[in-house]
Amino acid sequence: MWRTDGQKPRQRSSDAVIEEIVQLRRLGFRYIALADDNFYPVSMMDLELAKRQNNTHRLDELNSIRSERFELMARLAQLPRDTVFFTQITMEAAEDPEFLDAMNAANIKGALVGVEAVTPEGLKDVYKDFNLAGQNLIDRLRVFRSHNIHVLGSFIFGLPSDRPQTFDATAAVAEQAQLTFAQFVMLTPFPGTVDFDRWEKTMEGDTRNVGGVPLTRGWLIPQAVRPKLFWTHPVMESDEIRQRTQAVWDRFYSFRVIWKRSSFLKSMRGRLTFILISKLYRRMYADTGIATDSARVAWSTKWASWLAKPCRRLFAGRPMPDLKVPVYLGPALSRELTKVG
Repeated sequence: MWRTDGQKPRQRSSDAVIEEIVQLRRLGFRYIALADDNFYPVSMMDLELAKRQNNTHRLDELNSIRSERFELMARLAQLPRDTVFFTQITMEAAEDPEFLDAMNAANIKGALVGVEAVTPEGLKDVYKDFNLAGQNLIDRLRVFRSHNIHVLGSFIFGLPSDRPQTFDATAAVAEQAQLTFAQFVMLTPFPGTVDFDRWEKTMEGDTRNVGGVPLTRGWLIPQAVRPKLFWTHPVMESDEIRQRTQAVWDRFYSFRVIWKRSSFLKSMRGRLTFILISKLYRRMYADTGIATDSARVAWSTKWASWLAKPCRRLFAGRPMPDLKVPVYLGPALSRELTKVG
C-alpha cells in the first residue's frame, strides 16, 4: 500500500464521513464498509514513542487524529442500531480496549485483520515481523471477539518459508482464534510492490507466456487460464500449494466447523443464516479464485449467485429519508455512550 498509494495517509474529516453515511442510510443501506486501510490510525506504541522522545508536536498531532476517530465513532453510535459497519484494522488495536469499546458502541461489528502468516519466518517474508505468532497470536485475536468485534482474518500461502505443515497450522490458528470468517489467498506479486520488483528481476530472460502474454504481465492474461501461482517455491510445486490452500478453505468452511463457529448466535434462524452466508463467502472466493477445473468454477459461480439472492434481503434496510446527521456530544458524554453500548 505504501508503494502504490504513498506513505502519507490522506485524512477525511469526520463531518464528511458521517454525512456520506447518513445519505446511504436514508436510501436504505444499513451494512456499510468504512473503506479505511487502517481504521486504527494511532497505536499505543506511537503515543509512547512520542512521549519518550519528548516530541510534543508529534504527540499533539497523534492525539488530535485519535480524538477525531473517537468523535466519528461517537456519532456513529447515535445512528439507528440496525446500521452495521465493517472496516479494516491492524492487530495493534487489540492492545487498546478503549478503542475497541468505542467500536462496539458504534456498531462496528466486523473488521478485516491482515494476519498474513502464523510463523515468525512467514511474518518476516511479508515484512510484518512485528506481528505475533503461535499462541500469542491466538490470544491477541481473541481480544476482538471479547469486545464483540468479529474478525475476518486474512492469510497468505505460498511464502518462501511455507512448508506442507504450514497449512494445517494456519487452519488451526484460524479456528482457535475464534475468527468469524477467514480468507486464504495465494501470494501474488502486484505491480508497484516490492515483491513484484523482486520477482520481475528473477524473470529476466524468461520467455514463458500464456496466450502470447508474458507471465510478468499476468493481469492481462484471461482469468480462465491465468496461473494461480506465479513464482517458483523452494520446496513445493505450485499445484501442491493450490491444492493445500483449497483444503484449508474446505476445512474452515465445512458444515461442522461453521456450525461450531455459529454458537455465538442464540437463535436457530441466526445460526442457519450464518451457515448460508459462510457458504456463500466460500463459493465466491475459494472455488472461483483457486479452482482450476472450469466446470467447478462455473458451478460455484452459479451456486454463489443463487445464494446471493436471499442474502441480499438480509442486508437491505428500511429507507429513512428524514434521518438527521448526528452531532458530536463531546468526549464526556461520548464515553458514557460507549459504556452503555
